[in-house]
Amino acid sequence: MKVLFLQEQPEVLQRLQQPRDANPGVGGTSYLTSQIAYELHRSCRQDNRGIDIYLGCLNAPADSFHGIPVVPLGNQAAQQCWDVVVATGGSLDHLAAGTIRLHHTRLIAWIHHPFDHDKIQKARSLGAELLSIGKAQYLSNVLVAGPHHHIDNLFCADRIRRAAGWDPQQSQPASHHRQQGLLRIGYMGGLIPSKGFHLLAQQWPAIQQALEDLAINARLEVIGGSNLYRFDQGHPQLPCDRAYGEQLSTILGDQIGHSVIFHGTLDTKRYALMQQCDLAIVNPSGAGEAFPATILEWLSLGVPVITSQRYGCADAMQLLSSLSIQRPSDIPRAVQSITEQSDLEAQQLRHYCAQIGSSFSSQQALIIQQWLLLLTKPDSKLLINEYLPAPIRLQLLRSYAAAQLQRVKQRLKDWVKRLMPHR
Repeated sequence: MKVLFLQEQPEVLQRLQQPRDANPGVGGTSYLTSQIAYELHRSCRQDNRGIDIYLGCLNAPADSFHGIPVVPLGNQAAQQCWDVVVATGGSLDHLAAGTIRLHHTRLIAWIHHPFDHDKIQKARSLGAELLSIGKAQYLSNVLVAGPHHHIDNLFCADRIRRAAGWDPQQSQPASHHRQQGLLRIGYMGGLIPSKGFHLLAQQWPAIQQALEDLAINARLEVIGGSNLYRFDQGHPQLPCDRAYGEQLSTILGDQIGHSVIFHGTLDTKRYALMQQCDLAIVNPSGAGEAFPATILEWLSLGVPVITSQRYGCADAMQLLSSLSIQRPSDIPRAVQSITEQSDLEAQQLRHYCAQIGSSFSSQQALIIQQWLLLLTKPDSKLLINEYLPAPIRLQLLRSYAAAQLQRVKQRLKDWVKRLMPHR
């Protein structure tokens, strides 16, 4: 069996010096593609499964990626017949437009957004199977397209902790003491409108005021830029496009470079900066999030996260509801509540946050086995997800109804016996 994963950002194949390194500073979708492909390749080789994994790129930077053949998406790839092709959003756009042409038996549309009408429509036009990556995202796409495949994102807390300088045996954050009179708040993500940094920026004066009332200065460490997703980064001062940069400059004014520091897109060195933060704020609206990867990166380092419980954020924030917000205007109060914790409460929270990261990380072997089921399933109608199919749920309802009816009958019999005179 020949399985081709389409890689949207081929530079990740060059930046990953070791295949299991943390994200070197590319979009999460492209990083995940390389990770799933590598883990499947490794598993199939170890167990001699007869499954060959390939990576396909429009501009292939090398012939192979740690043993996985890398195929240029030109005539060479088009002339082959692939048993399975796995395509994410950008690659689906190319397939739908005809700029990438491939012969395949199965096409899996690996969609990375909630309520993804556009990609679902394109997947249908291509006859593709749908695969969602998050629990809440899956349910949102069920409302659009009905039941389909769902396998959680692969996430590894140890890689992030190793990149941050943790001891290999360390699973809990070291003691963290907030600097007297200062609260360091972190933001990490693409500096594009859909990631919602402007919503945080609009609340920055209120956050500062809430902390000034407690004699605390606020500092915002902004990690990321628009080039994370290959978007234009043409603003002269900020790492984003000109229009968004002007919007942020208007909101933040002279706080840029003073209380708000823009670091741009960083490689794995960002994790050392992240763990120095006292708390983090992620996409305040949750819009567009399919899986809480950014949230989990912060949590794995023991850094508490304030964000929404909407969309993919809910997969993690259901375990941290005390820090969940309904709207961006809730952020100042949530920040203030963290500063009011005792040292013991703060350390217990950091340990709990790290445990959430470890919990998600523990699912890695299961996720790879689910992928193997997806690639090798013999029944075209079989769906790989954690939800029982409708016929089984209907049978459970029938069994429940029958059991309840039997209980009623027995109670009637007992009642009749009590009414009859003793003989």
